[in-house]
Amino acid sequence: MKTPAYRYLRGYTLDPGFSTLLDTYKINETIYRINWENVTPGPAGEYLEIIDVDPASGCFYEPIDLNLPEVMVNQGLSPSEGNPQFHQQFVFTIGMMTIENFEKALGRKVIWRPPDKKEFLDQKKLWPLRIYPHGIRQANAYYAPDKKAIVFGYFKAGENTEGANFPGGTVFTCLSPDIIAHEMTHAILDSIHPRFQENTNADVAAFHEGFADVIALLQRFSTIDLIEHELERTQGRLDQQTIFGSLASQMGQALSSGHGALREAIGYFDDEGNWVRRKPDPKVFRSTYQPHSRGALFVAAIFDAFIDLYSYNTKDLFRMARMLSGAEASISVDMVKRLAQEAARIANNLLQICIQALDYVPPFDISFGDYLRALVTADLEMAPADDFGYRVSLIQSFRAWGIYPDQVNTLSVESLQWDPISDMSDGEKAILRGLKEEIRPFVRALLALKDRGDIFYESKKVRAVLEKALVDKMPSSLRKRYEVKENPSEAWDQFMARLGLTTKEISFTHKGEPIEFEDPLPQIEVHSLRPVSRFSREGRHIEQLIVTLTQTYHVRTAKYKGFTFRGGSTIILNLEEEGIEYLIYKNIRSNRRFSSQLSFELGEIPGKGIQASFVYEEENLFGDLEFRHLHDFNQ
Repeated sequence: MKTPAYRYLRGYTLDPGFSTLLDTYKINETIYRINWENVTPGPAGEYLEIIDVDPASGCFYEPIDLNLPEVMVNQGLSPSEGNPQFHQQFVFTIGMMTIENFEKALGRKVIWRPPDKKEFLDQKKLWPLRIYPHGIRQANAYYAPDKKAIVFGYFKAGENTEGANFPGGTVFTCLSPDIIAHEMTHAILDSIHPRFQENTNADVAAFHEGFADVIALLQRFSTIDLIEHELERTQGRLDQQTIFGSLASQMGQALSSGHGALREAIGYFDDEGNWVRRKPDPKVFRSTYQPHSRGALFVAAIFDAFIDLYSYNTKDLFRMARMLSGAEASISVDMVKRLAQEAARIANNLLQICIQALDYVPPFDISFGDYLRALVTADLEMAPADDFGYRVSLIQSFRAWGIYPDQVNTLSVESLQWDPISDMSDGEKAILRGLKEEIRPFVRALLALKDRGDIFYESKKVRAVLEKALVDKMPSSLRKRYEVKENPSEAWDQFMARLGLTTKEISFTHKGEPIEFEDPLPQIEVHSLRPVSRFSREGRHIEQLIVTLTQTYHVRTAKYKGFTFRGGSTIILNLEEEGIEYLIYKNIRSNRRFSSQLSFELGEIPGKGIQASFVYEEENLFGDLEFRHLHDFNQ
């Protein structure tokens, strides 16, 4: 029997409470389509393993078997707030849909960040991400990097609730597609950039939160019935109060009266209960540091860009509608359907741009300015013509919200694009050619692999080959091996400096105080190596190799012991062409960067103190993000 291409599973389009409201009950259920894979009861597959242990109740719920004939013929279990097996089915469905969106945009497989335990890595197989639908009895849901798991909570609604909740009723976070997509995005982002957990500036925690919300919001536009419903209600406008601008409404309303949705992207309710469109204010970003609030400004910038793109690309449809029906007439059913298709297309393209930009950012110390440059550069690479104005819309929106990158002269597309490297010396070009020749055959073999386990373990081998070339063979063999005719050491030093690295010992000070390091000249690390092969909205096929190189200083000075400072770069290569396509670096030799990061982590500059209660254990001054605290919605 031929293996099916897809598995069809029923689920909510919004939170469960919308099924009990007359206006939305007909559009709050849909049938999701995910790629077929062989799964065992749980469900448990190649990517995800659902484990339904409920410690607070002392229960282990029987796992659903998606392969049972009665389940398959009905396209999964019916949506139900009271059936744990549907909870298992739903969290698996939205989780896999999110993974598939990332894989399509990235042009490669999602491979979870490796477990810390060495025995996992010796098994020559990959590990799934574990998901606990009823893991805690709290108003919380979080990604746990140490456990390679996502834990969803459930809780009792407050006595003064709003919306479809009732006082004291149970709310399950695993039934909100927004919360599931948000937590899955944390896990996927951690698999791509594990050092985005290091809270090195005011944007890091906010980026994790904001980016996860952006993915959840844009994924909503995959359900055409939902789009048509809202466009019919608002006469085709998306800048009005719609369900698209609100995330996790049921949870937010269950926490307290007047809370509204957990996140609001484009508007809010004032003290009198009136909905007010949020207006961009470039001053607000400079004074907002709480991670959710700062991240919300980023979400607003992306969503405003989406609304502007929708308005710009549907002007002709509205003009034709007015010509045919008159200025005051309601838009027709056919018009609603056409507008919904356009909104879905724009949201899908913007979703892919946002995901692809993750390959064009530094491998640590992310800022929103870095990400804006990544959005522009990634889209220039994938869709040079940009006939529909995506790049300009994003730039315009970020500017309106006061989100700017450092060290650019203007906010033009040309200024924001990361610089292609075109001014290398002959020695540097020879070094780069040599490094490409070292890994070219391995990378070609890597691109042909389909199995995620093979990709992971073979990538480790290629990283080792490249790291050995960087550490052991340079610069002693440059003249002979890579035909460097000029001073090999000088060419090597120049090349490494260009990558944000150092080949010489450096010294730093903080407020005039000398800093001591455990290793005065840390080893260069090939942090990641990712071959990509993807198609753009303009039909272009792009094959690249993305390599991240880092060096790490560990401070020995007693006063700051535990502080870590990194430098390095993301290098984007085309193996068939000379040179580096793009180089995105953070300079390890920069005393300014060092002192700025240390001041932030010590709470000497705005941002850290406000974020600390969400991010750190009290005794862990220089620790990583703590998603469990970041997502404690009762704080």
